[in-house]
Amino acid sequence: MKRTGGEALVEVLKRQEVNTIFCSPGTEWAPVWEALVKQHAQGNMQPAYFNCRHEMLAASAAIGYALKGGGLPAVLLHTSAGLLHGSMAIRGAYMTQVPMLVIAGESIRFTEDKKGQGHQWLHGLSDVGGPSRMAAPFVKWSQAVTSRETLAGTIARACQIARMDPQGPVFLSTPIEYLQEEMEEIMPHIPLPRACLAPDPADMEKIAGLLKESSHPVIITERVGAQPEAVHKLVELAEALAIPVFETSQSFINFPKEHPLHAGFDIAEALREADVVLVVAAGMPWNPARANPLSEAKVVFMDNQAPYQKFPYWNYRADLIVAADLLLALGALVEQVRTKKPALAVSARFDQLKARHDQMCAAWDQRARGLKERKPIDARWMCYAINEWLPPEVIVVRETTTHREVATQLIRRLEPGNLFFGNIRGLGSGMGVALGVKLASAGHPVVHLVGDGAFNYAPVPSALGFSQEYRLPVLTVLFNNGAYRAMQSAHLRLYPEGWASRTRTFYGVNIGPAPDYAQLMKAFNAYGEKVEEPGEIIPALGRAWTEIQTGRSALLDVVLDSGDPR
Repeated sequence: MKRTGGEALVEVLKRQEVNTIFCSPGTEWAPVWEALVKQHAQGNMQPAYFNCRHEMLAASAAIGYALKGGGLPAVLLHTSAGLLHGSMAIRGAYMTQVPMLVIAGESIRFTEDKKGQGHQWLHGLSDVGGPSRMAAPFVKWSQAVTSRETLAGTIARACQIARMDPQGPVFLSTPIEYLQEEMEEIMPHIPLPRACLAPDPADMEKIAGLLKESSHPVIITERVGAQPEAVHKLVELAEALAIPVFETSQSFINFPKEHPLHAGFDIAEALREADVVLVVAAGMPWNPARANPLSEAKVVFMDNQAPYQKFPYWNYRADLIVAADLLLALGALVEQVRTKKPALAVSARFDQLKARHDQMCAAWDQRARGLKERKPIDARWMCYAINEWLPPEVIVVRETTTHREVATQLIRRLEPGNLFFGNIRGLGSGMGVALGVKLASAGHPVVHLVGDGAFNYAPVPSALGFSQEYRLPVLTVLFNNGAYRAMQSAHLRLYPEGWASRTRTFYGVNIGPAPDYAQLMKAFNAYGEKVEEPGEIIPALGRAWTEIQTGRSALLDVVLDSGDPR
């Protein structure tokens, strides 16, 4: 049987269980579109195709889709130009272990092929070394398809590599000539990777022994919540020995924030007395310039990779590093610690940690409630109000910088698997992530919390058009303080008595004149509202909620105090 290269690409994606394609169009994709239209017209709707009007949107929507369990997505981009536009989000996927297959086109014949489109490639679309060389620094694996005969096998291999731990984006450059030409069917038999790296039982026994003998153990995590099932095992482990759990960064729900053993987000003080430090899925668990474990403390790293080869510098001391599937490793560790009856001290430690947790949360809430009348609106009150309103089924995508700390402290009513970080190592990707999450969980409402600075970086018209076209309503809550306040804070830390401080002249900070963000929504038949009264936050959320229930996206532009709440 003969197929065009475009048909072969679609067939391989189906066989590799890639059910969704996010495409930012380029002229090289006509053979793939023809194959998809033919297949869809014959009643086979897989893989589904989603047209994205910006490359950042395509890559970030793929991130959200993969994070929420939609499976491995494919992203089709327009050669090097499209790759560069989407590269920030692709790099973010690489740094945060999000799998995706990214493919861009190129030409190999230029004007030597009289039947092709070589002339346009000759004039500005091609780069020395091709797109695969360009992508290599920020993907897990980068390769060019080298022949018609190897096209299908190379695509299948790329899908396999993307899924293998540590997962991440892989890149292929695919010549348009191979996509157009017919070939004899050469469908590879490359199975999907299913194996999970099991931990060494001796390592689990050793770690369990350290934890059971410890007087002041601590657990630090950053992204165990990427596997919601692993969160439950982490809770079991913490409860078995009454171990406080700290989150260094909340990209996911790594440990329920309302649980008595959730110890907050600042590990510095706890490190001063900890005798065992268990780091679970956290590449940068503390700031060595601020605090480090005691010299006599035992430090254990447990993650699905070691020792974080994507970082150019990594100098954390460790007595043991375990590279294994986190769900398997935590499950094995729970079994080990349960082989011995807990000491009486565990119960007393639990009571002490619960009291500390309750006091910490009460202090955050009390301070926020005390600001409920302040105008302009204080971000702490806004986050408290959002938490009070938040329906249990909501999924939150958070893309805040200045207000990250208060949002993390005060928005606590979320279950594992229902929080994702939108600014994936760069601002502007959150709207796409939210739409990808919505696509993968159509039955759940999605709320996108975003600073006005990040909102200005985003491909907003493209994202709103995508939402409208595919009826994927998202509620966006804009933290509008009229500035890139993080820039000002960083400047003042370095030069507290400098010229900028004395003259109150800060470059790279102000966003003005103030845009009327709510008006943007009208162009896409969506709902927009500006909120300036602190008492209107919850009613406005209710109005926006009603709108997204009808299938329309909504945006609340909440005007905040311009100060930094940190």
